Amino acid sequence: MKESIEGLLHPRILKHCLPRYRDGYYKDAAAEAMTQVERAIKEKAGVTDKFGVNLVTSVFGKGAGIKLRVPLGAHMQEAAQRFLEGAFSYYRNYAHHEGEQIDHRLCLRVMIIASDIFDLVGAAALSFENIGGVQGLVSKGIFPSVKSVGELLGFLDGNVLPDEVCDGFHEDFYEKGFNDKQLQAVVDLGLVEYRVEEPVFDPRMADDTETLGIFILTALGKSTRDDLASVA
Repeated sequence: MKESIEGLLHPRILKHCLPRYRDGYYKDAAAEAMTQVERAIKEKAGVTDKFGVNLVTSVFGKGAGIKLRVPLGAHMQEAAQRFLEGAFSYYRNYAHHEGEQIDHRLCLRVMIIASDIFDLVGAAALSFENIGGVQGLVSKGIFPSVKSVGELLGFLDGNVLPDEVCDGFHEDFYEKGFNDKQLQAVVDLGLVEYRVEEPVFDPRMADDTETLGIFILTALGKSTRDDLASVA
């Protein structure tokens, strides 16, 4: 079965690169494809100060910082890192700095590879595990201050979701100025756990609740909250 070009390309490649490809601007189309991939990685990870291979190494490799964890599992993280570093080093750098030998075939291959990377980035999970603790959350702009981290921990501690219904929780959560990225961050750092438990039966209560979703501070979370409570 023949697959059309459009069916192989990510929507952002279709929008920003395919018109240039069809007009014969193969070098520009290939360069733009890798630029769009770079932007997607930066948008997903929230990284603004790194580019090219350095960006890939920062968010997919080891070391401190915000990470993107690939969907095929931790054992594939290093392989994905090498693949992305190679794609950026070989295709991005050549297209941006030279590019004279990029014809219609090579350009199409670059756009397809870029589309594949788009899918990988889209499915990757954002991780704050190696961000550098509470200070790292603040320095990377996830929280405006260390005090706000303590405020979120205080809000979450013991917060109960009957039958894991999140509507009321989210309403209060967002009204207080918190966001989903911050919630994920404190979980990734091991400060908060989310547990699902069965409610304790009480014959005096006519309640058909079957499960309780509960946010519980870990020992590290409690000590962190207490330490941050005194921060002005």
